[in-house]
Amino acid sequence: MENDPIHYDFLIRLKPKTNKSPQHVNVDQPPQQAAATFSVLFLLYKQQIYSLHGAEFFATGRRPEPISRKIIHIPAGDSPCRHINDFKDILTGMGIHGIKRSEILFEIATKAHDCNGVFMSVIIRKKVYSEIRLHNEEDDIARAERESMEVGARPVPATKSSIDALERVVLDVPAAAASDCAVCMEEISAGSEAIRMPCWHVYHSDCIVQWLQTSHLCPLCRYHMPCE
Repeated sequence: MENDPIHYDFLIRLKPKTNKSPQHVNVDQPPQQAAATFSVLFLLYKQQIYSLHGAEFFATGRRPEPISRKIIHIPAGDSPCRHINDFKDILTGMGIHGIKRSEILFEIATKAHDCNGVFMSVIIRKKVYSEIRLHNEEDDIARAERESMEVGARPVPATKSSIDALERVVLDVPAAAASDCAVCMEEISAGSEAIRMPCWHVYHSDCIVQWLQTSHLCPLCRYHMPCE
């Protein structure tokens, strides 16, 4: 998992100043001063992306995981462009280097140039890709066939809690590239919900649930689910 490819995308937003006048004015007090600083907030999130035959999908119900949050306050009237090195240090500390760091700094400088804002947010998403291993591994199939032919083998169901805890995913792939479910041997169509087992094999949700209610072993690689 440590060698999984990583990519970054980002979004930079600028909150503009408003020209609203105060609703109440106290003549006995001096006029309210303008904001003393221009704040730049850096937010880094991580999102796990799964890859199947070159197509991407992610687990449903799982939000990106916050990794790092940094904020820098720039004195009012000081150009954010003069603090590019500070922004560079923050990005470097977040593990962002090279071309992607330069792209983010360039976008910050572009938006900050002659800006009339009071707050800037730099939202960065770290996408970690993991390749799913499916049932085309000949060694897994051969081992599963050998074990299924063992004399005296009696199937033991997986625990209900372990079945309920399995990860639900949605395949976002065209039908031609979708994989077959090894339980029913039918296609897992794009947009349908499937279950990814801890061993990374993917099945129709109904198929693998029914299977695990009888046997605690993955149909392909014989991965052992918890059992009584």
